[in-house]
Amino acid sequence: MKNLPIISLASWCRFSSHKFGLALLPILAAGCAGTFYEVRTLSPGRPPTEQPTVLVLGEVRVTDARLSSPEKETYEFKFQQGIQAWFSKTNIFESVISSTNPPPHSIILSGTITEVEEGSATERFWVGMGAGQARIQGQFEIKDAAGQRLTRFSARRSYLGGVGIGGAGMLDMNELTIRLGETVAETISDWLQGQKHE
Repeated sequence: MKNLPIISLASWCRFSSHKFGLALLPILAAGCAGTFYEVRTLSPGRPPTEQPTVLVLGEVRVTDARLSSPEKETYEFKFQQGIQAWFSKTNIFESVISSTNPPPHSIILSGTITEVEEGSATERFWVGMGAGQARIQGQFEIKDAAGQRLTRFSARRSYLGGVGIGGAGMLDMNELTIRLGETVAETISDWLQGQKHE
């Protein structure tokens, strides 16, 4: 019998999360941190012909009616943290700012986070296989400095559990919200490079 290549669990988790998103069966994620993402283009559009140098963080509101105003504000802040953290590791933009007066050669991100679902830690631990998953999702759009819509997409981040078939609680909603911000940032980067999300 042929020896199969050995892949570390950490490497598999990183690979499966990026390549398969939510299409990956939860059973394959046993032992991983258990976060998955899904991005879909809602209104396709081409990026500006001239590379933008500034990303303006416009209004991104949390509209889930189950949340209190302080909770919504916290998640809005954590989402922005995720955006800024991801772009701080790249040289895609000269700056990422919050402003009501976008400078030339900028693009503006705005959107709505429609669902913040904590799920059930008990179900994640005892049942697993996707039961009790935590998730956060929303719809986002990019405009140019003149306010013209360029593209629109949805993004979702889910947490299915950590260790074993179910998994202990290794990730809270604040961290999952930051990861949604990172997913949105990566989607913007992909779009600027001509990559599509169906």
